[in-house]
Amino acid sequence: MKRHHHIFIRSVILLGFTLLLFKLMVTGNIYNYIAPKMLPYFYFALIVFMILGGRQFLRGDRAQEAACGCNHEHSYSSSTIKSFSIYLLFIIPVISGFLFSEHTLGASVAKKKGYQFAQIDESTESTNGILSESNQQEGVKQSEVTPDPDETSLEDSVITPKDMYPERYTEMSTKEKIVLNDDNYISTINLLEEEPETFAGKSIVIRGFVYREPNFPASRIVVGRFGVSCCVADAGIYGIMAEGKQVLNYNEDTWIEVHGTVQTAMFNDWNMPIIELSSIHEINKPKQTYVYEEIDYSNLEQ
Repeated sequence: MKRHHHIFIRSVILLGFTLLLFKLMVTGNIYNYIAPKMLPYFYFALIVFMILGGRQFLRGDRAQEAACGCNHEHSYSSSTIKSFSIYLLFIIPVISGFLFSEHTLGASVAKKKGYQFAQIDESTESTNGILSESNQQEGVKQSEVTPDPDETSLEDSVITPKDMYPERYTEMSTKEKIVLNDDNYISTINLLEEEPETFAGKSIVIRGFVYREPNFPASRIVVGRFGVSCCVADAGIYGIMAEGKQVLNYNEDTWIEVHGTVQTAMFNDWNMPIIELSSIHEINKPKQTYVYEEIDYSNLEQ
């Protein structure tokens, strides 16, 4: 493969990435991959790819490049198979991006990641079990354990959902009906999981896709959506359990709207919010299926 072939393919790859990013921006599919707060970095990457692609394309008109003085040769591989194999590593993502840019995460991925609160529960329970077993082996009674000042200070500095979403907490506490939308979805879920007893008895409206944990009874589901903090790689399912005979008619990944009353139930030894269903119906899959975490941690009180 000759030098000008290498330069042409590299310019096509760079301009291909530029066109892909531009397509994602125009169609709005970029939100299937990153959170809105990452858009400045996206725009920067778009401009850089455009400049590098154009510069690489113009290099093909030069018959010979000037020596850079680094005492070694900047040669291109003459093996077509080797070169093409390397370029395929960049070409395939570009083609895939154009073909599958509208794909979003669903119940199959949720099964692999697990119900978010269940993951927290397992790690916390494991830690507590280790500490308890250690104290028993040492013959130390729980009441005799002197708290470490550093540990006490650390507990006091823990930021709770109530600290992160004070306005939403006040709104939920004063109103008899809790309605979840794209803007308050994650904050509402976190507050409900933090203090389920506080909101028990209130009516609730939530939209999401159907997901079932392997150990759920047939009449129980999670109504949830994927929440994204930075990019789709850190996405996790945020949802509330719902229970009732009505859910038997809905398969996983079906988008539904649920009306009901907030109650509490034990799940993996944790007191969790659960919706006592009053009505449920199928809805169209929204154009934007993800919800995004928007917290300004700099404004939180220390």
